[in-house]
Amino acid sequence: MGTGPRYNLPACRRAADITYQAFRIIPRYIVAGMSERQLAWRLGRVLANSGSQQRAFSVIAAFGSSAAEPHHVPTNRCLRRGDMIKLDAGAVYQQMRGDVTRTYFFGSSPSSKFRQRYQAVLQAQQLAFTYYRAGNNGQQIDAIARQYLKQRKFHHLFIHSLGHGVGRAIHQPPFLTPRSKGRRLLQVGDIVTNEPGVYEPGWGGVRIEDMVEITAGLPRWLGQAPRQLRQITLG
Repeated sequence: MGTGPRYNLPACRRAADITYQAFRIIPRYIVAGMSERQLAWRLGRVLANSGSQQRAFSVIAAFGSSAAEPHHVPTNRCLRRGDMIKLDAGAVYQQMRGDVTRTYFFGSSPSSKFRQRYQAVLQAQQLAFTYYRAGNNGQQIDAIARQYLKQRKFHHLFIHSLGHGVGRAIHQPPFLTPRSKGRRLLQVGDIVTNEPGVYEPGWGGVRIEDMVEITAGLPRWLGQAPRQLRQITLG
């Protein structure tokens, strides 16, 4: 069960609460001229002030074309109008971890390319979410998102798996990948990420990642932070 030794479900929920609170706060600190390192540091401080006992992993902050790297290490690159911003971070509470990603656009008018790709990733996430049910395997769920992105002709830009369990470890079973058929099935009490993305070197990348609790009935988002296009357009 998801409440086994890798999980403390109440603590997982609290880690998610803290993480989502930080993502609701961080947009107010994003200003032109700040560096990736400065924004990563600030998000780390917001997590701590929101109740995180440590960081689940090193905060990822990527601007513009740097967002093409799924696990970009923040640099001194400074934020400019017209940049996309990818932030990935998680809180820790009683050894349980959170894991959330948001992609923002810094400027008043996102390009049509950004809008199309962002909306495709968001729709892929929403479609996959309905299949986060106990008894389903990761390959089936990953395929839902991948097939939708294929219809939009973005599937070749989706270069990682759809999701993974998160609890005591930041990556733990069950895994939602094209290779996970017949392996660990989703179980009631699991906390699993849902994180489709598209990446293009030289352009950037879009990832939207949320935490999902597997229940005996419908799946449940473990928190809310802005993710609609109008909400993630800053400045």
